[in-house]
Amino acid sequence: MKYLFYLLSILLLCSCRSSRSMQKEINGMRSYLFYELTSSEYSGKKKDTVYLDFIDYSNIDYYTTIKKKGGFAVPLFIFNFEKNKFRTHLGEHSLSQLYREFLTDALLTECNSSTCFHLADNKDNRVPADSVYRLEVKIRQNKTVGGVVLKESSFIWFEGDYVSLPNYRYQPAETELSIVIRLSFRENCLLDKTYHTRYKHPRKSRRYCYSYEANQACLDNMAECLSYATKEIVEDISQELHLLLSGKQQHILLTTKQQ
Repeated sequence: MKYLFYLLSILLLCSCRSSRSMQKEINGMRSYLFYELTSSEYSGKKKDTVYLDFIDYSNIDYYTTIKKKGGFAVPLFIFNFEKNKFRTHLGEHSLSQLYREFLTDALLTECNSSTCFHLADNKDNRVPADSVYRLEVKIRQNKTVGGVVLKESSFIWFEGDYVSLPNYRYQPAETELSIVIRLSFRENCLLDKTYHTRYKHPRKSRRYCYSYEANQACLDNMAECLSYATKEIVEDISQELHLLLSGKQQHILLTTKQQ
């Protein structure tokens, strides 16, 4: 009977890690998005200016959420083992910058470096009446998920004390991102296209001794994953706009200008 009571007590202690406690930890954490410019710089003369309209919606949850997805405990007299798995969804509140602002900055940085045109921020909607090109951007899907696995082993030591060996890790993040653009010459549409990527970050996890360390690492991994997914799409957008405006599809532009 005493042994059964002991097992139940250990089981309750092993199962104390909850989504609520993990959520409380991650609520106060922040991470950073970043954009690394790696494409070749355009060295020719830039004649055209494209005005980028204000991106008004990030299409991402506000809060990062973490939910328990299973776990088990093995409570024995001389050895105990516990494993808990959590699924994390990235929210904008955990980022140091609004995603729509980050996307705007990324487009401006990439296009003004690697393309044949100037990209100007039109967030105040002050496009000149005789402006030539206008770029509208909408974020249709923006979802990044990750996870944390908490493993902890403990065994009896001298004088009845227990030694605990935590092994906390985060799981690789994955981003699904869809962005729609519309390039127009005055009121005539030149390009209307959706860019989509499902990017899985290959970064390997290390071992952590505390759950808050694993949570922060998971958050950083998700932010990094979203950054790379954004870079992939932004480079595709800038390359296609460059080809369109550099003359390789000049017949489309000439036809539009004559209307």
